[in-house]
Amino acid sequence: MAQPAFRVVSPAARGDLLRQAAAQVGFPCVVKAVSLSASQGVLRADHPAAAAAAARRIRRVLAAAGRPGAEPLLVEEYLPGPELSIDGLLSAGRLTVTAVFDKPESPHGPTFEETVLITPSRLPGPVLAAAVATAGRAARALGLTHGPIHAELRIGQRGGQARPAMLEQAARSIGGLCSRALRFGSGTSLEELVLANALGRPAAPRCHLTRPSGVLMLPVPRPGVLRAVEGRAAAAAVPGITGLTVTIPAGQRVRPLPDGDRYLGFVFAEGGTCDEVQEALAAARRQLRVVIS
Repeated sequence: MAQPAFRVVSPAARGDLLRQAAAQVGFPCVVKAVSLSASQGVLRADHPAAAAAAARRIRRVLAAAGRPGAEPLLVEEYLPGPELSIDGLLSAGRLTVTAVFDKPESPHGPTFEETVLITPSRLPGPVLAAAVATAGRAARALGLTHGPIHAELRIGQRGGQARPAMLEQAARSIGGLCSRALRFGSGTSLEELVLANALGRPAAPRCHLTRPSGVLMLPVPRPGVLRAVEGRAAAAAVPGITGLTVTIPAGQRVRPLPDGDRYLGFVFAEGGTCDEVQEALAAARRQLRVVIS
């Protein structure tokens, strides 16, 4: 599989062994917890000391999350380039794509919180086809044959050509409330497609979205107690915005990634083009003010 170079570091490894693993994959590298998700416990390191510091911080995140102390860490080559996610349904090993999300604000580190997701993808057709084929091969390599998948890839340059590489693959659909951005045919949801697939009903050769759409995931900007998310009415009134949900109640303590594990909420948009969707989400974001004490 086309994927980043990596090393698995045991919890008993000393700091010098972790720095050695990072040097073997090359700098910059990414240090990851293997049992967390939503970019929690993921940090970029640009030099050996930063890799050791990232490992210590991730160990603290794992302890706070109640994970076993015997969990290894993943030290992975950092791949530059645009990032995308692919959602699909497997039936007898055959992959039907339900959505491909571009990430126009692909994170570069040191943390990797996601913000804007736009579908359908604006990647060139051959690059997109190669990415879908890569996700399908990854599913087969993992022994997945039936049900939803969610794949994360980056598009790098090798030999002067754009080539997709796998970052992660999960046997589930897209997380959080992001699936609310998707409507197929006459209004079918992604969850309805997943349930139909589980019941053995074949998916259409291609699942067509009704319109270009997207979601803005609101990251926690700093630690503290959330007091309010102001400007919601103005953000919801932006043309093209179809929904806005704040998922953390006021009064709760919040932490930004990579220590925290939640986003503040989700903003949804539709439009005639992907550019219109992206512009609507950017305009809505400008109306919001997060108050944390």
